[in-house]
Amino acid sequence: SPVYKFLNLFGEIMKFKALGEEEVRALYAQSDAPCYYTIVRPGGLTLAPPLGVEQLEINQGDAISGRIARADVAAICVEAIYSDATRDTTFECYGADTGKPLDSVGVSNILKQTAGPGTPAPSSAHRGSTWAQLFQGLEPDHAL
Repeated sequence: SPVYKFLNLFGEIMKFKALGEEEVRALYAQSDAPCYYTIVRPGGLTLAPPLGVEQLEINQGDAISGRIARADVAAICVEAIYSDATRDTTFECYGADTGKPLDSVGVSNILKQTAGPGTPAPSSAHRGSTWAQLFQGLEPDHAL
């Protein structure tokens, strides 16, 4: 995506994020301990008030991104600790009305545009009115 390429210009940020994620997965794959990981990839972070679970969207596959309040990311991380559905998963999270395909994210994030009314959620997107519903259907990384 344009954003990935832009961020990678400065110290290869995205490259090292990906390498870090791969290392986490490898360490847990080798471990005999009954521990699990969850990799949360927030979209562009904002200082806006939290939207709450009903206004959030998550997806897997690194195909969609958007913007999300820092407080919503914190809530997702805390709730993921208590959910079996997030075990050994990697997912992106963002405000549902900001989600767009990665190839269009660069300009839309800079201009802070929303996805527009009536824009359907991508087929890989998860929404819910509770945390359990939001996380339902996530696939472990090894299954993707």
